[in-house]
Amino acid sequence: MELVAGKDDMNVTVKENGCTFQFDFSKVYWNSRLGTEHERIISSITPDTVLYDVFAGVGPFAVPAAKKLATVYCNDLNPHSYKFLSRNLIANKVKGEYKSYNMDGRQFIKDIVKPSIISHLGDNKPLVVVMNLPALAIEFLDTFVGLLQDVDLSTITRCPINVHCYCFSNVADKDYEQDVAQRISKVLNLKTEHILPKHCRRVRNVAPNKEMLCAEFPLMWDIMMCKETDDEPTRSKKPKIDQP
Repeated sequence: MELVAGKDDMNVTVKENGCTFQFDFSKVYWNSRLGTEHERIISSITPDTVLYDVFAGVGPFAVPAAKKLATVYCNDLNPHSYKFLSRNLIANKVKGEYKSYNMDGRQFIKDIVKPSIISHLGDNKPLVVVMNLPALAIEFLDTFVGLLQDVDLSTITRCPINVHCYCFSNVADKDYEQDVAQRISKVLNLKTEHILPKHCRRVRNVAPNKEMLCAEFPLMWDIMMCKETDDEPTRSKKPKIDQP
């Protein structure tokens, strides 16, 4: 980011969804146009929700969720985002249980999300995964393939896991849902008609013929357990990644 004029100080304070966020605009990402989208997700969070925010930024999902007493595991690879994320959680005096991390998204899913999911098996708490990195989030879904293949789930009640995966689509005919479903299906190695998102919402227009979308779908347990799904053979290798 280049300073055109004025004082060379890009530290700002922003208020959104009842929370205050402080950060250096030159080192992290923030878009005030996404305030309504943040609010939409937060409105569905309850005190018994366990939220996994894979690409948390400075905390637009994590902070208000923790303020609503949800259990929050949040992560960002950018060390500056992580610094302000941790500061914002403290500054807003959230009362929910939370832990913040500075890790690669895939490692966060393997090392943090996996054991947390296992610890909540049988307690029927709603588990929510938010992946807000539109340019790349779909690619990271392959980490869930076989994630729990070494866990015996035969006698355990499986709690629902709902995913909110943000992405871009450049489909000219506006068939965004089909485009996103095909890309998610390829990463998870499933037939497209069986992974059509419950909702594939248009979040905002980014550029001509480029939309930001949110695909929302339940994460199938067979995917994480590497069992056969939709007549496909049991997975022994990671599926190839589809480039968005």
